[in-house]
Amino acid sequence: MDYTALKASHIGIAYLSILLFIIRFALFKFKPTLRSNIVLKVLPHIIDTFLLIFAIWLCVMISQYPLTDHWLTAKVIGLIAYIGFGVVAIKQGKVWAFIAALASFAYIFGAAKAHSALSFFSHFG
Repeated sequence: MDYTALKASHIGIAYLSILLFIIRFALFKFKPTLRSNIVLKVLPHIIDTFLLIFAIWLCVMISQYPLTDHWLTAKVIGLIAYIGFGVVAIKQGKVWAFIAALASFAYIFGAAKAHSALSFFSHFG
């Protein structure tokens, strides 16, 4: 797979991941019995596994790595925050955690777009 196709796939899977997160939160918040739905339990893990595989593949392809390139380090830290907030949001139905997870995702997106740890803020100044 060439760089453009890999990058587009990674971005598409990221959008799919956040969309599924939003849908799952809404479903679980308003219809908690769906928490036991096997598809809603397994599908996010499959999608996120591909997202991570494609991310690692992109890092290797462009020879940029977390702890070496600050914007990738920022993305990994943002990802850890997103996962943490997402777990609280999905498991406990906390709206504040849902909003924090969305903010973390936006930060990750901005860091990727700007190739800067300052995320969207790198465009100001």
